[in-house]
Amino acid sequence: MRKMKSIWCFLDGKKHCDVVQWALAANVDVREAKERLAAAYPLHIVTFKVM
Repeated sequence: MRKMKSIWCFLDGKKHCDVVQWALAANVDVREAKERLAAAYPLHIVTFKVM
């Protein structure tokens, strides 16, 4: 069985949330979800990784 990969958001190097699940809950696409997450935390270093 194939392992599913997803995009994770990290705040200052600590795992914060699954971007794909967040986008589905907010009813937006992943690109817009990344933009919203980055804008929501201006005082933190926001990075995204595929895991």
